[in-house]
Amino acid sequence: MTAIVDSLASHLGKEAAIFFGSVFLAALYAAFRVIWREIRRFGCFLWSRHRTLVSVARTHTQDGPREGNGVWVTQPIVPPEDYKNSFHGAKILAISNLKGGVGKTTLAANIGAFLSHDARWNKRVLLVDLDFQGSLSSMALPEDERWLPPAGQDSLATRVLSGDIDAGILVSCAKATQHEPRLKIITAHYDLAQADNRLLIEWLLKCRNQAGRSVRKALGDLLYGRLFKKYDVRYNLAAVLHSEAVREAFDLVIIDCPPRLTTGAIQALCASSHLLIPTILDRPSAEAVLRFCEQVETLKASKICPHIKVLGSVGSKYRSGQLAARAASARISDRLKEMKVGYGLLPEQLFFPQTVALVRDASEGIAYFVMDNDDAGRNARAAIEGLSTYLAQHMGIPPDPNSPAQTTSA
Repeated sequence: MTAIVDSLASHLGKEAAIFFGSVFLAALYAAFRVIWREIRRFGCFLWSRHRTLVSVARTHTQDGPREGNGVWVTQPIVPPEDYKNSFHGAKILAISNLKGGVGKTTLAANIGAFLSHDARWNKRVLLVDLDFQGSLSSMALPEDERWLPPAGQDSLATRVLSGDIDAGILVSCAKATQHEPRLKIITAHYDLAQADNRLLIEWLLKCRNQAGRSVRKALGDLLYGRLFKKYDVRYNLAAVLHSEAVREAFDLVIIDCPPRLTTGAIQALCASSHLLIPTILDRPSAEAVLRFCEQVETLKASKICPHIKVLGSVGSKYRSGQLAARAASARISDRLKEMKVGYGLLPEQLFFPQTVALVRDASEGIAYFVMDNDDAGRNARAAIEGLSTYLAQHMGIPPDPNSPAQTTSA
């Protein structure tokens, strides 16, 4: 390099040599930046391709290839800071099953309605709709179409799962239900189906975190060792629901999950302190419960959602005395005992009955608020009260100490 500068200086003069030398160095630096960027991009392509293929790969056994444990146990696992301690005092209930039509939405809506509206409880409850069909949203806001996202915009559920809004905005955006202002909801719509796919693919193909949105944030991330921390889509919902803002605004969060392990469903399991598995008591539904329990145990053993407590499986749309129901109940109970998971089928008196009072079109609203006061309605309300009280007790949610019933007993 010195010889080049001396040669230029002898032919062009010292100042011209310095100028052209500077231009040459700048061009060399720019070329190096471009080449390095392309090398990194190619490396990212190879790494992310390998990561994606490994995450969905089948295992090979003596009997041939078998499906693996699934994409959601992909390493590394990067939970939020203080993830374990954030579960202390958390009251977040996921209602989930791999099978559709088993009463997840009905249970989520009516449990939330009872605990928020009944004078003995008076809880501030947040419903989170994570099913792109939006049935819970329609049920909670039957006469108000303002919850539908405007054309070209995403639903609240999509924005929350994407990590686009923080806890304070979530609290302010939650919409109060028609019959009870203490019962609010984060709504979902059909854009959530695309978001579930997008978030999974982005997570698998993303090489590293983007830098902070500001110099101050980037410097802070660097100072605290977070600048190069990998992004983990599984914990977006946990980061919001475990925040102080949500804890101060709500006594209980209930998440209505979709009937498969979507990105939203896995985020719900990672965020929830407790899990309830509703099921119809027939053979296909019993098999779905057992398969789901196996997947939950795999996720827990893989440290994806190690802190969730499974409350058990509850029968829904239940009619006593059916032989098929008894056989399905025995199948679930016996298999879960064999698995030694520490939970099983809830007592029969907590099952949700098969009744027209509960099975309603979403446009009619939440059954607890609108059902008739006849025998069927009273029986349905009693079932809602029984299961809700059981869940509250096992989740450590106390009755309202200022309610008339509690004041009288005291």
